Amino acid sequence: MKKRSRRRRKNIFVPIVVLIFCCIFTAMVAYGWQSRKKNVKVADSSKNANETVEVNQSETSSDGEINAISESETDTTAETTTVPASNPGPDEKVVYFTFDDGPWTGTPRLLDILDQYNIKACFFVTAQYMDTEPLINMLKQIKDRGHNVAVHSLTHNYKQIYASVDAFMADYDAMDDLIFKATGQHSTMLRFPGGSNAGYNKAIRPQLLQAVRDRGIVYFDWNSFDGDVEGKRGQELIDQTIKQVNENTHSILLMHDMPNTAFVHDALPTIIERLQADGYKFELLNENTPPKQFAK
Repeated sequence: MKKRSRRRRKNIFVPIVVLIFCCIFTAMVAYGWQSRKKNVKVADSSKNANETVEVNQSETSSDGEINAISESETDTTAETTTVPASNPGPDEKVVYFTFDDGPWTGTPRLLDILDQYNIKACFFVTAQYMDTEPLINMLKQIKDRGHNVAVHSLTHNYKQIYASVDAFMADYDAMDDLIFKATGQHSTMLRFPGGSNAGYNKAIRPQLLQAVRDRGIVYFDWNSFDGDVEGKRGQELIDQTIKQVNENTHSILLMHDMPNTAFVHDALPTIIERLQADGYKFELLNENTPPKQFAK
């Protein structure tokens, strides 16, 4: 009798244990599944955040809009709040005189004319027309008389300087070394021979512009031109200069200072007086002047 009673208890106990085990197993499986679903959602959310694509501004903006985008997002507070005192207002009529290709033995006459009208200019210089020592002395005189001296090219040999980025930068450094010997300062400004969009530099242009920017050099093109190297002289040169300057509120005027454009010196007093009558003031181009750049 007792044996039967024990046997019944055993028979009841086993199913109960099995049932409890099944319940525990089922609960564990359910819990694991819920956790996995939750983790998958978190992972998907993280993945979506990392795969957010930044739209390239050039795909949605015009060139003008891209150029107008403020650079203050990447500048420090000190850099963005410092405004050069010479920066003209938007409605202020300003002309910047710039002279390319010199100096030469006739440059002192140009300096005398500028002194007469108390005008300062930026000279984008070469080493084409003078030996080293006279050149250094002339560059020093230009700087001592209050003008800026910046690099144009040592040789102005298009084929040579635009053969490669390295060739261009070697030419730049050689001219800059002469400027440093003359003035004690390295140049921070450049005018590309032929302009930044010259056909001569087309093959290396993107890399060349980046190399210049990486060096912290500001390059300047122009938005007014006197026509001197196109054969304009006398009244025709004067008229073109006035017309082109008057097309811009802020005008960067390209002229040349070299032996075969000495006639520019003769026209300069008339050009200055007519621009003064038109309400223009004359500012010195420097590295803080908003640049005109054909290629960017």
